[in-house]
Amino acid sequence: MTLIALGQPKVTDTTNILDIEVPAQLEVNVPTGFAHIDALFAGDGVTPSTASIVTGIPGAGKTTLMLQLADAITRSGHIAVYNTGEESLYQVRKVVRRLGLEHGFVPMYETETKTLIRKIKAIQAKNKGKQVFLFVDSLQCMEVEREKGKRGRPASHGNMEVETTALLTQWAKESYGVLFLIGMVTKDGTFAGKQKIRHIVDVHLHLGVDTDRKSETYGNRVASMEKNRFGLAGVEYSYEINSLGVHFEMGV
Repeated sequence: MTLIALGQPKVTDTTNILDIEVPAQLEVNVPTGFAHIDALFAGDGVTPSTASIVTGIPGAGKTTLMLQLADAITRSGHIAVYNTGEESLYQVRKVVRRLGLEHGFVPMYETETKTLIRKIKAIQAKNKGKQVFLFVDSLQCMEVEREKGKRGRPASHGNMEVETTALLTQWAKESYGVLFLIGMVTKDGTFAGKQKIRHIVDVHLHLGVDTDRKSETYGNRVASMEKNRFGLAGVEYSYEINSLGVHFEMGV
């Protein structure tokens, strides 16, 4: 499954693009409370319905940054749901304490994609009027339950990752939710998944190291926007990571 309903307006062969009205939900970006993330995404926040994948080399701070972001989102008055398949919630709680996070988020540990979506929709129904952000840590831990009675070979792990991405993106588009999906890369920094995944999502945020010897930030850790349908791509910020979390350099 890779076909995604994007909420297309009805058009005819006489329609002009200028006649199309953008839904009100897409006209206002939502500040996360994390200035550098807001700047990387839409400039002043994240556009509702954004589906993003966050990648990074091992030890880059993907989970750390997403936990900090979820806490900032809660502080800003929105709903942040952090679904982990990588670690137990006890481990996540210990990291939250080490980072000194004070606002928290809604924790989950669901690995079946459709079940997770049902739970998120229930949270949205209870919190109408609030922006819901879903963090999935990580894509590699998710699976899609096979329909009962369906014949043929089970989907490969790679195809299951594609279907999970498509289903979660579909949720974001239909409900104007915001998705942060953590993905893996190989040791050399190459995305460890099917390229269809990068085509499905709106945004690709990568945490890596500046390898350009001509750059003033050569050797620094860099958060770079590789793809962005709602803002500028190619934007990047240097950052540091220690026991207290990810810290961006000045520039916002």
